[in-house]
Amino acid sequence: MRQVFIIIFCYLTVFNAGSQTFNIVVNQNIPDDNTIVAFDLPVTGLPLIIDQNFGLESVCLSMTHTYCADMELKLRAPDGTETLLFSSVGGGNDDFMNTCLAGTGPAIAGGNAPFTGSFQSMSVLGNVNNGQNPNGIWQLLCRDMAAVDIGFLMNWQITFGNTPAQPFIFLSSDIPIVK
Repeated sequence: MRQVFIIIFCYLTVFNAGSQTFNIVVNQNIPDDNTIVAFDLPVTGLPLIIDQNFGLESVCLSMTHTYCADMELKLRAPDGTETLLFSSVGGGNDDFMNTCLAGTGPAIAGGNAPFTGSFQSMSVLGNVNNGQNPNGIWQLLCRDMAAVDIGFLMNWQITFGNTPAQPFIFLSSDIPIVK
């Protein structure tokens, strides 16, 4: 009986880690001079590998900006993998409030500002679930691509869990190879 308990305990703690969210309050301007500003978020205590079974589920943020289309945001994983969350969305409208980017959902490119709720990121969010060790520094890379309007990042967070964003896996193609 004791062995059964130990096996169940190990399964629940190692293979079924549940959702874990890491967040940080930033409260900083994003300069409008087309430079990339990196906002760090330390992650610790996760399993040593993220993949299709346990990995990154979403990235959420709150940011004010009076012309959303000026902004480009990417996520950089500890191993250097970058993925585009969004770029040039929302036109001249304002703000991203409690905006989450995930592997599924309505496309953020088709949404309207102010952005609130969950959207599919512009590139494949699951590509960071590539077998890497998720423990380390994750970065939100923000770039204001135009002058005049200034952004202000209030906070951001990342969530890891058992329903991760799935990577794009290219298995085969019917497209002929031309040499």
